Amino acid sequence: MDASIFKNCRLAKRMSQSAFGSYLGISESTVAAIENKRRNISDAVRYRLEEKISVDDELIFFRLYKSK
Repeated sequence: MDASIFKNCRLAKRMSQSAFGSYLGISESTVAAIENKRRNISDAVRYRLEEKISVDDELIFFRLYKSK
């Protein structure tokens, strides 16, 4: 998972960086740093995100991605 996929997951859930950070148990500044490629996605954050994304969310993500 890279920064653009991380950001697209947040956008697919229609969350602010602050809300997405709370959702994953990280700070808003960490979300911003990941999205701006100033910080790598830790295994723990990657695992939490993968646990929370359902099949429906993945389908939304791919629909959004293909529509661009």
